[in-house]
Amino acid sequence: MKTLLGNMDDKSPAQALYAVAELRKYVSTTELEMVAGARSVGLSWEAIALCLGVSKQAVHQKYGKR
Repeated sequence: MKTLLGNMDDKSPAQALYAVAELRKYVSTTELEMVAGARSVGLSWEAIALCLGVSKQAVHQKYGKR
């Protein structure tokens, strides 16, 4: 994560928050792509939920209708 954000020591708080927001968008998009890929090769919602550290219901609710 530090590599993605870079060195925060020389950034203002606003710049650091912007970097965190961009990282959040990147992680969200990547997670969506990884879940779709996992489903396309047959992983169950339960297996995906286990990998993400959430309940089966939570992962299905978030990604099940996409």
